[in-house]
Amino acid sequence: MHPLTGGWRVDVPRHTPEELYALAVDIESYPRFLPWCQRAHIRKRDGDHLEVDNLFGLGPLQARFTSHAEQEPPRRLTISSHDGPFRHFKLVWDFEPLGEGCRVVARYEMALRSPMLHSMAAMTLPAMEHKVVQNFKERIRRVYGR
Repeated sequence: MHPLTGGWRVDVPRHTPEELYALAVDIESYPRFLPWCQRAHIRKRDGDHLEVDNLFGLGPLQARFTSHAEQEPPRRLTISSHDGPFRHFKLVWDFEPLGEGCRVVARYEMALRSPMLHSMAAMTLPAMEHKVVQNFKERIRRVYGR
């Protein structure tokens, strides 16, 4: 099974890397904008490291797992897991100054333990990437009002 990879890029005028990093590191708010994320609870904080309990699911299909977030404010947030459904999962958010705004670049790589879930994820990830971008832009508008 080959790893699934992808990502997205969003140029956001009038917002700083610090503002957008703050949204990404607000992990407990992920259920408000990440598709299928039902719960994200920070279990442990240790400096720039967070340990997070997650519940993702759609209908009867549910997955609980622990992830780890490494903070490098305000430039990078790396989230990884080898728990639950994942053989491995890594999502890297980068925040780059861009004139009067910020470029957000996110890249992920994952492999799921279940061949069936892996195949389902491969089919749905392009639509999910689009939805994440749309929801993230809407979250920016709601939090910062511009």
